[in-house]
Amino acid sequence: MIDKATADAFIQKISALGTKPGLDRVKTLLNRLGNPEKRIKVIHVAGTNGKGSVCAMLQFALMECGYKVGKFSSPCVFSEFEMYSINGEELDEIEYLGFVSNIIDVTKDMFEDELPTLFEVQVAIALLFFESNHVDFAIVEAGMGGLLDATNVFDEVLCSVITSIGMDHVGILGDSIGEIATQKAGILKKNCYGISIKQEDEANNALMEYVKEIGAKFEFVDYHHVKYIMNRNTVTCREFKNVKVPFFGDFQYDNTTLALETLHILRYQGVNIDVDKASKGVSYAYLPGRMEKVSSEPLIFIDGCHNKPAALRIKETIDNHFSDKSITFIMGVLKDKEVSKILQTLLPLGNAVVTVTPDNPRAMSASLLANDCFLYDIEVTIAEDFDDAAMKALDYNNDIIIALGSLSYLRDIKASFKKMVNAND
Repeated sequence: MIDKATADAFIQKISALGTKPGLDRVKTLLNRLGNPEKRIKVIHVAGTNGKGSVCAMLQFALMECGYKVGKFSSPCVFSEFEMYSINGEELDEIEYLGFVSNIIDVTKDMFEDELPTLFEVQVAIALLFFESNHVDFAIVEAGMGGLLDATNVFDEVLCSVITSIGMDHVGILGDSIGEIATQKAGILKKNCYGISIKQEDEANNALMEYVKEIGAKFEFVDYHHVKYIMNRNTVTCREFKNVKVPFFGDFQYDNTTLALETLHILRYQGVNIDVDKASKGVSYAYLPGRMEKVSSEPLIFIDGCHNKPAALRIKETIDNHFSDKSITFIMGVLKDKEVSKILQTLLPLGNAVVTVTPDNPRAMSASLLANDCFLYDIEVTIAEDFDDAAMKALDYNNDIIIALGSLSYLRDIKASFKKMVNAND
């Protein structure tokens, strides 16, 4: 068994290799590890926004029905191993070191250009974790895209699930919504079931073209079987009646519907899912960093909004629930995200914005982000660090604080608020 320092050195080595397209490396790695992906029943989830929410709802629904459920979802936000879990319990360090040790052993004869990338290793760790613990089901969230994503290593799946598709990772996945949709559609499999919410027309057409090409059993959510009761915060979808939407934000009604449609498809395939238990599980689902309320007094939310579709959904929530409230935004973003479109969508709704630099090599500096914010009729403050950002936001004394941007910085800003709000309480 290797120690943590050895594992960290290996991870640092492969991290330096960056991101490389293609599935050859991850398939070679899995083959050397005994192909754990071939012995797991998988629900594969791709999309631009909503993946994490849908994965969490499916996880909790199946757990409530008595199943042992693995979930792989990235990136890590609040702890080192949170991307790997079984029934909500994270992978522990001893198991992690064992899996990394196996991977080091099977890659030691590889040349540097043959080595797997960090995300490919993370996928392998997740699959080894699920196989060795004999999970009943594994819910696997695609990282970027789908067709060439390192998670797309399964010959067959119980269901491929496609959430909202928007313009993200442009230049890598494609320059149009249709091209990006084709990449997301890559998780669909011949003769396997697939489900998607209704997308923009161009994305819908791209999905259907891919479905015809490969012969998947695919459908869009049929909204004739769906009913939203917003003042009760419930969704009815087919046999699932009046299910409580577990997450805040009007866009979560679509995500809840997609999760319920997926459960309906699993039941159709013969999976023993009790409707009442599954509905209860969905209503109990928890996912940090998605319009997560971290304080009631003052009212503070954090959300990993990183593109225009996500910003539009938060705008909708503000318009419907907080239109009469004064708002302070905290923003920390990465340079490769749709920064100008996020600002254009959200800053007109706010009274103040505090910019901060995330702890990430791809981060946009707080000062550069502030320069873009000055274009809008809003008070702008630059923070030196996360504690300073939280303090400056509290000092504005507006009705609501919403911290937005890269998931990678939410842990730090949440910790800063917890210290200050607890001290104030």
